[in-house]
Amino acid sequence: ASVHSTHKSVKSVKSMKSTTRSVKMADTTVLKLRPKAPMICHSSDTVLGVSQMLASKRGDAAIITDSSGGLAGIITDTDVTRRVVAKKLPPSSTRVSDVMTANPTCVSSSDSATDALVTMVENHFRHLPVTDDNGAVVGVLDIAKCLNDAITKLEHSKDKSSSAAEDAVKHVVSLKGAGGAQAAALQHLLGPLLSQAFAGQSSPTLRTILAGKPSTIASPFSNLHEVGLMMAEARKSALVVEGGKMIGIFGFKDMMSRAIAKELPLELTSVSSVMTPNPESVSPDTTVLEALQIMHDNKFLTLPVCEADGRVIGVVDVMDCVYASGGADGWRSIFASAMECDDITDTASVHSTH
Repeated sequence: ASVHSTHKSVKSVKSMKSTTRSVKMADTTVLKLRPKAPMICHSSDTVLGVSQMLASKRGDAAIITDSSGGLAGIITDTDVTRRVVAKKLPPSSTRVSDVMTANPTCVSSSDSATDALVTMVENHFRHLPVTDDNGAVVGVLDIAKCLNDAITKLEHSKDKSSSAAEDAVKHVVSLKGAGGAQAAALQHLLGPLLSQAFAGQSSPTLRTILAGKPSTIASPFSNLHEVGLMMAEARKSALVVEGGKMIGIFGFKDMMSRAIAKELPLELTSVSSVMTPNPESVSPDTTVLEALQIMHDNKFLTLPVCEADGRVIGVVDVMDCVYASGGADGWRSIFASAMECDDITDTASVHSTH
């Protein structure tokens, strides 16, 4: 059955803003963003059941329906750690309706794609349910996937319209080797757009955006409940460190799919037994722009940050980089530029390999 929403919807802001847009932009709807098919569960299902369903489908968010088939809420992998693990609730007997986000904001499939993306940036939404014109939930937008697709579209457009990016890459390769080429390519691609969009601000470094933030460093012997508490408080993945060196990473999706879905005893399971070992890391002097490129190229959702000597600084995710790059109005122009690209790519969904 279709899932119907009677809840608040983010309608296109078509008054003053749309008058400055081209007809082409007005015709660019949420459907062009290719929302993911919704993974649907019932409000009476348990957290364990929902976690197992998401783990089997490699998902990270479920749409929750009520007894009449209407939209009741949404639950994500982050919610499972923050609202179940951290509070010591039993997943096998806790109903998902008790820990979901009820009455989530929705966007219509006929709304402006750019407006929908800006709504996600403004409200710090990672996921946004998509309804059809009758109110039935037909998909879910994932801001990380949308950003990944936008960068790919811009790259393809730039490749077709100018050889200057290729020339810039060749120049940097000759100076720095291939390692600096990707950053130069994205700087050439997004640099002018970002400069215009964010009033000429230079891209901050990861050291800057991590300054003063709580670290999520765990010992390999820490149990999953301890690690979950730390992750819930900081809303960050945990970095597993031994002898001053990072040996692994453990994220919210890992907690849900590797621990909760498999019914592991959290207080008796060490994080080292379920972490992803030896993840890639970047320097704290990496710019936000460079970090976005690295995450785009590798399909990463998180990126550990370490000094040259191995000392751990922290971890950033896609959303950190989006927020650190500027305000929603700036991202409006970035997403609008991507939407105007005629080349609709079929890039894969973003999957965390951490």
